[in-house]
Amino acid sequence: MSGQEESFELERAIGFFVNRTAYVMSEEVASRFREQGYNLTAQDFGILFRLWKQDGLSQIKIAALMMRDKTTITRRLDGLVKKGLIERWPDENDRRRFRIHLSKEGRTSTEQLMVVVDAFQKEVLVDVPDEDREATVRTLKRITEHVTRSRA
Repeated sequence: MSGQEESFELERAIGFFVNRTAYVMSEEVASRFREQGYNLTAQDFGILFRLWKQDGLSQIKIAALMMRDKTTITRRLDGLVKKGLIERWPDENDRRRFRIHLSKEGRTSTEQLMVVVDAFQKEVLVDVPDEDREATVRTLKRITEHVTRSRA
């Protein structure tokens, strides 16, 4: 083994911590959603929130915004349709495509879920100084931009 291989520690890798943090936060927020009577994932909330901000997105646009493949998004959308939170409407310009819209219940639910997510965010960041939070977000954005740029 080379020196670099011997000195590598997974537990010190930023990707390890980003993934672990995302996992525990996603699990906790889903638990809090269940406590409020919503059987939804953090990813479901992400879709609902995107539609709350800009209703009528295409499935392709949602997949791009969520950085997920179309198959995964299709499954999530199917589940949200079954729960009555979203509706698929034919695209006015192309009948082969659909636009995704929040239902009335979806809009109300999203507004309630935003309160849960906002409270959770404040709770987990209570001991994190603003400058640390801002530096972390800035750093993660740079990493994301670098990786996505290098893929293109």
